[in-house]
Amino acid sequence: MATRNFQHKEGYEQISGLFSSYQDFTDLIESLTRRGYKEDDISVLMTERTRNQYIAPQENTKAPEGATVGSLSGGVLGLVLGGLTLVGNIILPGTGLLVAGPLVGALTAGAIGAATGGLLGALVGAGIPEHEAKFFEEALKQEGQILVVAHVMKDHVKEVKAVFERHNANRIKVHKT
Repeated sequence: MATRNFQHKEGYEQISGLFSSYQDFTDLIESLTRRGYKEDDISVLMTERTRNQYIAPQENTKAPEGATVGSLSGGVLGLVLGGLTLVGNIILPGTGLLVAGPLVGALTAGAIGAATGGLLGALVGAGIPEHEAKFFEEALKQEGQILVVAHVMKDHVKEVKAVFERHNANRIKVHKT
């Protein structure tokens, strides 16, 4: 997984959206992949509980633990979800949130803010306005919520925002970097 810190790169903006459906989330990731976006363009945040709800294999099956991710491992989806299922994922201190994607670099760079301000401090440090970060912090506490942040070239913002809308993202916002 890439750890590029993209929060202030010239010519790019961040689009964020909240998903309450795993199918909508995976459809979004697949749509972004088809448009040429890679794992270092997409960050995902969810609680460990949500990850277990959506990604962990069902206990009543005999499938090996890696089969769930293996069946989804087409390109970016596998890489993003792999970051949420492998030992190397990042759990944000004091929040229990799992983070995958380039936002990890921004959060790591702001580790002091993350440790003192929790998710709010980390999201604000990554370039998301404080009022939006407060909303996301509360929303992610609810089981089943997934936050996706895509880093896109400014001239692709309208198209990517439409992709988020098509896949039923809530609270879609464009953040200038």
